[in-house]
Amino acid sequence: MPPVPAAIAPADAEDGVRRVGGLLVLGAALLAWLDGGFDTPRWTVTAIVVLWAAVLCGWKSRTAPLDRLVLVALGAYALLCAWTLASVLWADTPGRALEGAGRTALYGLVLAIGLLPRWPRTALRRLLGLVGAAVTLVAILTLLRIDAADAPSRFFIDGRLVAPTGYVNATAGLWAIALFPLVHLAAGGARHPALRVAALAGAGIVLQTSLLSQSRGAILAMGVAAVVLVVLTPNRGAVLLTFGALGAATAPVASALTNVRGAPSVAVLADRLDTAVGRIAVAVLALAALGALFQLVLRLLPGHARETLSWPLIGNGVALALVAVVVIGGTAKVGNPVSWGKDRVHEALYGGYAGVPTTGDRLTSSLGSNRGDMYRVAMKAFRSKPLTGVGAEDFQPFYLEFRDSDEAPRYAHSLELGILSGLGIVGALLALVAYGAPVVSALRRLRRVETPTRAGIAAALAGFTAWLAGSSWDWTWEFPALTILAFLLLAAAARATELEGTAPTAQLRAIRERARAHGVAVPGVSPLAPLLPRSNAGRGIAAGALAAALALTVALGSVGYAAYLLKRGSAAARTDPVAAARDLERASRFNRLDSDALLSRAIVVRRTGDEDGWRRNLEQALDRSPKDWFAQFELGMADARAGRRTEALAALRLAARLNPEQELIGDVVTLVRRGRTVNPTEIEVTMANGLKARLAPTQ
Repeated sequence: MPPVPAAIAPADAEDGVRRVGGLLVLGAALLAWLDGGFDTPRWTVTAIVVLWAAVLCGWKSRTAPLDRLVLVALGAYALLCAWTLASVLWADTPGRALEGAGRTALYGLVLAIGLLPRWPRTALRRLLGLVGAAVTLVAILTLLRIDAADAPSRFFIDGRLVAPTGYVNATAGLWAIALFPLVHLAAGGARHPALRVAALAGAGIVLQTSLLSQSRGAILAMGVAAVVLVVLTPNRGAVLLTFGALGAATAPVASALTNVRGAPSVAVLADRLDTAVGRIAVAVLALAALGALFQLVLRLLPGHARETLSWPLIGNGVALALVAVVVIGGTAKVGNPVSWGKDRVHEALYGGYAGVPTTGDRLTSSLGSNRGDMYRVAMKAFRSKPLTGVGAEDFQPFYLEFRDSDEAPRYAHSLELGILSGLGIVGALLALVAYGAPVVSALRRLRRVETPTRAGIAAALAGFTAWLAGSSWDWTWEFPALTILAFLLLAAAARATELEGTAPTAQLRAIRERARAHGVAVPGVSPLAPLLPRSNAGRGIAAGALAAALALTVALGSVGYAAYLLKRGSAAARTDPVAAARDLERASRFNRLDSDALLSRAIVVRRTGDEDGWRRNLEQALDRSPKDWFAQFELGMADARAGRRTEALAALRLAARLNPEQELIGDVVTLVRRGRTVNPTEIEVTMANGLKARLAPTQ
């Protein structure tokens, strides 16, 4: 069997773990194409694969000793996973808390794989390049997909691009994470001039594609991350010049991109999309030409002139001048910037959607939304149980009970408030340590490494910041495609180093090459052998870890398979109710904490005429989730159909208390009090149509 080429085979076990990190980047890009990996069957399969990759990396890799901050981060994240799982015991919807624990474990495994090896300058640069290239490719394929589609409107909601993740702000957040590694590479982080030009073009693609989503949160996250990059990078002048080139290329096409939202019909939308994609292509070609010209000029300049351009003094001067221009120009346009900023914050938290235009550009219009109400209820949930929280991802029942809006969000639209309300002070402190320790480690390394590595750390931290900022005012944390990329960037920044290899590694490589040259095997030189457990204690720990991994695999597989059966059964409910009921019953057995399958099965069997089965499944669902307003609502209608008027009114009153803003409950109460017949199918259709109208593609 021929030997593996040296360019493909890992140099050592530590390099092998870094390559696993690279495979995770490619996996995240694939998940991005598959609706961001949000569906439970997809992320559970991903979690199982990542779990065993982590087991392999931890079992056989000989990594550099982990510093204290890294150990603290891993320990805190492990406790966070355990606390999230424990919240199943007090959550109103334990099935959702279980899913939250699984997703948290997936992200923790990714963080652990990223923190195990050191990331030398070359490896860090390759990771940044892989993130930028993978996401750019996803953006290109997305543009080609919508441009070639017969009905491109299905990729848009409210005239805003949702593909490929299926959610506007997650799609824009994906591009935001990759923008800053690309800017860094274009600003000199890539060694070859052609790669710098390609990175500049890629940055233009992701930035301009993000405008099709018109995500105000993503634009704000980009602004925060850009500040982080400019402040931390030693290549400040080159980074600002790159941002300037991106702005100059994007400004002329921005109106064509935001104008897509104003399309009055599907036909006009298709025409405007053709125009937008064409404008993006022209702008990217212009960026590539500009970048190539600049690289040519740099090569023609004498060496001392190129060194002068990279002086920190020039970059600092340009940054200060830019800040002065922004402050002076902003003051002239909006008046007192402090008052203007307060007004915008108040508008975002309390303005609602009334002032947001329904068509056209929403980036420069009112910042109104219902997030302020969500944050108010999240804090109320935290105050109700400050130590433990109400349960992981258990925000929706609490919000429905105390909301002032007509929305029914499943998540608090803020990572920090979601953790605080769901997991209390304990979970918030664990998360702060788990996220904060790698950030502190990365900031410390900025003072210990040389300029190129410092620039790479700054770019990785900026990409992570784009994710963190976006997650602070949205629920993009729930999309594995985004969080996997962000955690790998954070881990690489925390473990960045100047070392390109150790002396033992070089010796092992030389021995391996001589052995291959002579076609013989050399025993005793494997870098994997030292970590194999030799003592009884070591074997016991290894056996315990393996058993835990097997148990976690079974748990994740059960949750994922139950979600798959739930989805399949719900899809078959109208065409084959018998098969649907069978799938839903099996789903309820594979995940005995979740009530959704039982609730869906109740509706399916009722439509087949089995009203006793309807009530029986509803009672079983309420045993699992007593505060499920919809199950109480259905139970009230079941009692009304059976002539149990007193029980029906009691269940309906409880449903109304759990969801007081739902007007249909009052309508059914009126019917029951008047002795009228209740038609649950008509009521469910009315409710579904209201939701469908909000989430429908552009018409």
